[in-house]
Amino acid sequence: MKRLLLLTFSLLLIAGGVSGCLSFSTPLPALDGAEPVPDITLPTPDGEMLSLSDYQGQVIFLNFWGTYCPPCVAELPDIQNVYEALQDQNFVVIGLNVEEKPEKVKAFITEHHITFPIIISPDATVNPLYQLKRMPTTWFIDREGILRGKIEGQMSEDMALKIARKLLEEQP
Repeated sequence: MKRLLLLTFSLLLIAGGVSGCLSFSTPLPALDGAEPVPDITLPTPDGEMLSLSDYQGQVIFLNFWGTYCPPCVAELPDIQNVYEALQDQNFVVIGLNVEEKPEKVKAFITEHHITFPIIISPDATVNPLYQLKRMPTTWFIDREGILRGKIEGQMSEDMALKIARKLLEEQP
């Protein structure tokens, strides 16, 4: 029995090592959505009001996040990098913080050098409107204000760049 367990364990290690060497690329989500995104107006950490419609004509990544969410925090540097790389190409990231106080959000974005626009839904009223089930979630909105797709869960910088470039290549 001991020998069988050892053999099974060895085979699992070998199989794991082989599969760990393979290169799998995560496919892009289907970007075939056709529903207009509901417009919202929410405060920034500084108390100014910002609306999604302020960015009409741009590709928007609407990223739902919270400082209390480890995958959200882990994802933010990648999203910041994509924003910096593409912000001069009619692309914007809007971070929508859910259920936190402006002071906490402001301190966090300052500490982590987040420069894309941030809005706050302090009472989570956006959750049912945007059918938010888990965080992070990122919505991909085209230049016409159409929700083309979303990713629920942490997104890599590479995936974010691919999606943004695909939407930016489309003619308005």
